[in-house]
Parts: sequence; C-alpha cells; structure tokens
Amino acid sequence: MAKIITCQVQVLDGSNINIDVNTKATGEILLEEVYKHLGLEETDYFGLQFIDKKQNVHWLDPYKVIKKQVGKGSYSFRFRVKLYPISPIYLFEEGTRYFLALQIKEDLVNEKLYCSEDTKAMLTSYVVQGEFGDYDPAEHGTDYLDDFPLLENRDPEFKTKVTELHIQHRRALPAECDKKFLAIACKLDRYGMDFHLIADVSNVDLVRGGVVSRVRIAAVNFKGKQLLLEMMPPPNQPFTETIVMNCRTKVACKTLWKSCVEHHSFFRSVKTDITRRPSAVSLLRRGSTFRYSGRTQYKLLQEGTSMRKRKSKRFERLSSRNKITRKTL
Repeated sequence: MAKIITCQVQVLDGSNINIDVNTKATGEILLEEVYKHLGLEETDYFGLQFIDKKQNVHWLDPYKVIKKQVGKGSYSFRFRVKLYPISPIYLFEEGTRYFLALQIKEDLVNEKLYCSEDTKAMLTSYVVQGEFGDYDPAEHGTDYLDDFPLLENRDPEFKTKVTELHIQHRRALPAECDKKFLAIACKLDRYGMDFHLIADVSNVDLVRGGVVSRVRIAAVNFKGKQLLLEMMPPPNQPFTETIVMNCRTKVACKTLWKSCVEHHSFFRSVKTDITRRPSAVSLLRRGSTFRYSGRTQYKLLQEGTSMRKRKSKRFERLSSRNKITRKTL
C-alpha cells in the first residue's frame, strides 16, 4: 500500500488547507486539488511555492514528483500568483480577480509594489469598501481602520483620506471593487515583477525585477552563478547585446533562468499551447530538462469568449482583515 504525505497549503486569504497525496504523486496532482478546492479555472497564473532545507525558494514543478522536489524539507506550500496578467480585462472569472487582488495587497504590504500616497489611498479605499461595504458612521465610527493590514503604522491623516474615498464608493460590490483595484494596480511600474537578488560587476548586491517580461530577449543561458541574456538588437543595428547577471548561488541562478523562460514563453509566445516534451524552445539552455508547460497568454485570450458565456463558479471570500504576514518568499 502506497504511503501518504500531508501537504499544507497556505492560501492568499490566510487560510490553510491540508491535502493528502501519494508519495509518488507529481506536483500536478497537488496543484489540481488546490485549484479544485478554490474553484479556480484560470489556473495558469498561479502556482505553489516551497522552501528547501537551504532556504532557497522554488515553484513546485507540476511534472516532477513532489517528494523528489521537496526532499527532506517541510511539505508546506504557499499558493501565490506566479504570472501576473498584463491587464485584469484578460481575466474572466471573479475568483481569479479575487486572488490576484489578494496577491497585490500582499505585495503592497511587503513593499514589493510602490506607488504614490494618493494611489495607495485609492487602492486601500477599494479594499475597505470590499471588506466593510458602504461606510456607516454609526457602525464604523472613526477608528474602524486602526487594525486594517494595509494601514498599519499609517498616520491619522492618511486614514482619514482613505475613509473619505471609502464614502465615495457607496453601493460598489466586492467584485466591482476588485476590478477597479486591479485596473489601477496593473499600471504601476513594479506590477508583476519577479524579484531576484543579483550582483553587479563590482559584486554589489542588487535586487532586480522585471527583466524577464519587459525586455526583448533573444536567448537566455546560465553557467554556474552567471545568467546570460542575449538581447534583440534595435532596428538597423546588426549587433546583439549580452547582459551578464551574477547570482549568489548556482541554485539561485537556475531559479532566475527558469523565471525568464516561463515569463517569456507565457507572455511572448504566439503558440496556443506549450508542452515540456519534446520540442525545445530557443530560449532554453542546452542540456536542461526544464520546459515551460501550460497555456500561453495568447491561448487564454482565445479561450476568453467561451469563458465569458459560462457562469462563474461560486467561491467563498474570507476577510483580509486577518493580519497579512510580512514575509516574502
């Protein structure tokens, strides 16, 4: 009889779910159970993160056995957004927008996403409307935002500004608040950036993000701790430019390389579907078995018409008034 392992998954709303899987189960089996539990159909934007015994962060590979990936580490995973859609207009399920909004709230709390004070106040006001509903002075008073996660350590003037904006959102339902929240967030400079710690030519540590989806990459390779990005030349220029990034470890370098491959394949490929077998993608490092698998953004947009005609699955919204952990994987 096959042995069973219990995987604990922390969801973006702060809840935890326990899922029992066979010791020979691949990541795909666990991912499908999580998506089923959450009622998600637009699953390609999401993934599960885990930390190995050396404190390296990884995304669970759907095609590899879970036990071989985790090793002697803990079977604890975090359900997170892996590939941020270019715009919320490309999302067709309410649940998808809900979890993307939760991820962005976490990014704001963890300061991965920066914006002006006015923009932050507007974003927060939509979150507040979605959580509390219409402002009622008799019910909410003046201190109802004191323990709200996005407003920790904020001065009274900022909270007053959020309240004033909250009052203006009267009658807006949670789903509508998510849409308006995402419409603002997707235009921010650091939206969707995947951050990695690298070093420059002087070996000074830098935090770099957004290199994978915001530039035109012709080829990407890695050797040891170095990531090599070959950039497409501008028009009328015959020479390509190679950018060298120095990572802290070989594992960190391969993780960054995988991120480049996945982002490039998802956002820039015009193929409707990509499989890990058998054809190689031009970006891939020769000799590596890693391939991006799954639908591309192009494929998801093609499927959008049929998804709009279907009724969205019902799902449960949990209050994000629960404390958002300031821990970034």
